[in-house]
Amino acid sequence: MKMNEPKTSRLYDLWALFYDHSFGALVSLRQKRAVEELRPQKGDRILEIGIGTGMTLKHYPRDISLVGIDLSRGMLNKATSKINKLNIDSCYLVQADAMLPPLAEHSFDHILICHAISVVSDPAKLLQWAKKLVKPGGRIVVLNHFLSHMPMIAWLEKRLNPLCVKIGWRSDLSLEECLWQTDLRVLYQFKMNMIDLWEIVILSPIPTQSPLTSSSSEHPAIPSDWETTDQYPLPKVLASVP
Repeated sequence: MKMNEPKTSRLYDLWALFYDHSFGALVSLRQKRAVEELRPQKGDRILEIGIGTGMTLKHYPRDISLVGIDLSRGMLNKATSKINKLNIDSCYLVQADAMLPPLAEHSFDHILICHAISVVSDPAKLLQWAKKLVKPGGRIVVLNHFLSHMPMIAWLEKRLNPLCVKIGWRSDLSLEECLWQTDLRVLYQFKMNMIDLWEIVILSPIPTQSPLTSSSSEHPAIPSDWETTDQYPLPKVLASVP
């Protein structure tokens, strides 16, 4: 059983009401560590796919520029409130489908994907988009639950999947399925403790002989000077991209 983006968006509009104090509370420390694994440098542009309620916002350094996309307006409303509360300047929120992000190729130094891989209909396609959007040499950091390699636990995760899908995510997703034909390599991966349900995976694009052709006419870039435009309003304003 796979995910369906429109249905999932509606589910997460509801999840937004109590996400921070339920699932979010369980993964907060892992999100902090995932941001650290980006190893952001001053002036970097970072994309967070599936920014949700913005729980990671407090962990980013203030000298980077951040774009956060999410399909759920309810989640983005919560993230907008956090941006205002934290007085963050260089952050844009965009309501968009991660399966077709309205962004230019090679426009980000690093990409973070927290718990979004298991809520989309095609995880490998999502990672392919991430590979196109990140600059050569950039990192793609994924924080997610993946199917266990222990047979009994994997059996249970597969049995629970129909229920999990109904409440918003897959429990039977393997890392191998995510990486299928993505031209991404695993630099390293780890859990924060031996019995952790979530894993942090650091990916890097496999170098190719010829660069990908830019499709900026179809997927406009965030303006290079980060000034106000009709498509991308100033920080603290929720942007909705058709």
